[in-house]
Amino acid sequence: MNYVSYIAEEVARQGYEWGTNSWTLRIGWLHGAWQYGRLYIADEITLKDIIFLGKMIEPIKNENGLRRVGVMVGDRTCPPAEQVRGSLERLIKNGKLLSPIEWYKEFELIHPFVDGNGRTGKVLLAWLRKDFDNPEFPPEDLFGTPTTNP
Repeated sequence: MNYVSYIAEEVARQGYEWGTNSWTLRIGWLHGAWQYGRLYIADEITLKDIIFLGKMIEPIKNENGLRRVGVMVGDRTCPPAEQVRGSLERLIKNGKLLSPIEWYKEFELIHPFVDGNGRTGKVLLAWLRKDFDNPEFPPEDLFGTPTTNP
């Protein structure tokens, strides 16, 4: 799948209806983040990169960077806000021990932003896989059951 189709599908998977203003905005934001990853790819992802991408992908909801509130994903409570930075720092430090898909899963479990975690995670997964031009979605049952979005 080419990355333009991937971006459009990912935004739709996140619950934004094709062709609406919200969908169009998020296509632009995700495309910008995708280009950042493609152009500035380095061997290691930094906390600064993660925060920058999160702000690019949801500039209004994530304007303050890492979340400062609790969040739930489905019936799972994510780590408290005060643990997010440390959790990300540990993930970055130990990331070389993980496969790209394991790294992505850990990122999603941390859920460091108010919104846009799935989209940010997909950019980071493409970065780790070095497959920005022909990305693949993670398995739908990565968390044990098929992933569903709003």
